[in-house]
Amino acid sequence: MTPAVFVAKCDIGRGLFAAGPISAGAEILTLSGPLLTLRQVRAKGALAANALQVGIDRYLDLAEPGRLINHSCAPNVGIKDDVRLVALADIAAETELRFDYSTTIGDGWTMPCRCGAVHCRGLISAYHLLPAELRLRYALLGLVQRFLLEAWEA
Repeated sequence: MTPAVFVAKCDIGRGLFAAGPISAGAEILTLSGPLLTLRQVRAKGALAANALQVGIDRYLDLAEPGRLINHSCAPNVGIKDDVRLVALADIAAETELRFDYSTTIGDGWTMPCRCGAVHCRGLISAYHLLPAELRLRYALLGLVQRFLLEAWEA
């Protein structure tokens, strides 16, 4: 059974929260939305941040609730198989769900980070710009978009 989630206000607008406890490894939701090219994403202006990169020139224009998942440099959820949001650890009810956006970014998009994590990197950027140890950890956990791993191995 998929854990229930709810949308609520958070420090930076709205976010996605656990409606009840979620066990480590549980699949929370499958991210979905229409496919776009990078050109189509850029044409969305400020709404471009709602797109999830799933290929070299392929993006999902995320539908709610997926588009409301915020970033953290210390994530409690991650994306496996390009679209499956999973819990990285046990998550208590009413905890905001956050993933590391860098595990899905292969283009030049960047954004200042305001996640508040103890070891916040200060900037959300492409996967290949993460420290090598962190890249490896995310890859071993299966939390990196396949197209990024293929490019990294090439």
